[in-house]
Amino acid sequence: MIASSVVTSGPTQRPVQTLSPAPVTQSDKVIPAYHLVNAVLDVAIPRGASKDRILRGTGIFDDSLTVNTRISAKQCIALFSNVRGQCKGNDVSFLIGKSLGGIWLREDIANIKRSQNLEQAIEALTAIRWGSIPLVSFKRFSLQDKYIWVLQDTMGCEKRGAHKLWPFIAELYLSMLVALVKQWTGTRLPLSFTIDSERPRNVQDFETYLGLRVAFHSPLMSITLPKSCMTSAFPFADEKAGNVQGDIQGDVQGDIQGEAQRSLAYQQTPASPQDTPNLSLLDYIRIQTLQEPQKGLADLARNLGCSTATLKRKLSDHNYTYRGLSEEARRQQAIVLLALKKLNNEQSASQMAFSDLPNFRRTIKRLTGLTPSELRAR
Repeated sequence: MIASSVVTSGPTQRPVQTLSPAPVTQSDKVIPAYHLVNAVLDVAIPRGASKDRILRGTGIFDDSLTVNTRISAKQCIALFSNVRGQCKGNDVSFLIGKSLGGIWLREDIANIKRSQNLEQAIEALTAIRWGSIPLVSFKRFSLQDKYIWVLQDTMGCEKRGAHKLWPFIAELYLSMLVALVKQWTGTRLPLSFTIDSERPRNVQDFETYLGLRVAFHSPLMSITLPKSCMTSAFPFADEKAGNVQGDIQGDVQGDIQGEAQRSLAYQQTPASPQDTPNLSLLDYIRIQTLQEPQKGLADLARNLGCSTATLKRKLSDHNYTYRGLSEEARRQQAIVLLALKKLNNEQSASQMAFSDLPNFRRTIKRLTGLTPSELRAR
């Protein structure tokens, strides 16, 4: 929903459209806790952790945990941080994801299994994202005969603490999605994964829970799947199922306008998953950065109905700066256009809103450490 406010500038006044309510932040309690906490405890306790230590400092209390309990991303991050610190073994993240997708979320999202195909199932899953994938967002790009989904840190996990929590969280949700897709389709689809880190010692865990198509030392963390798999009929499809309402993120130039518009269609009372804004603050800014690169922090603050200082503070709470977040979005866009889509300089510069090629080449080198030609050669 868009609310109008008036900003005074000199003798004139002009209306400014602001988002109401604002995108979800780390502090908003929108994440259903019951299944998540139980999946964590099911894995963590047999691995040497105690319930008290896992929940310590999270503000989550086992004796008052019900199916209606909602927690914030900040609490969720603290929970996962405790798990990683307390549990033995490098496969804990994968096990929690498998437990979520294979056991704890099964009943709540059983209706998704009746979707016509994977396209509808992903759309439905994303529509309830705070109950399924709250700390990760997936941006989809079309590449000839396949789709690629790039993982994005949606709540500021990546830079948290001396030891980054983001790889643990990404592994958890990748494992969860593999378990869900296997349930929906009755088989293992030819999913491929790229991981933006060096080949780890526990590579066998990646192969066990994600499959053998895993490549490391990639510029992006992503999932790839042939387009034909998206429309293949589900064995459990419900013939009466109509179009699933949801929010699936599209190609930067193709669907980002629709994604931004959907992000504005908020309801007033975020009391339930259906009434909660679908985008996080970080994802909203990423989208706006790509859609309108000429606008800056002050423009975004006005859109959000807050001061520039307040928006800076909110980004700092998520372990980001505006410049860091916008450059991350531009870097990802450059890698997709040049390294994956193999577009030439003129096409890429146009899509990235550059008016001259020398400036485009300098920016690509600064963002990625490589020239456009070197990116295309990867």
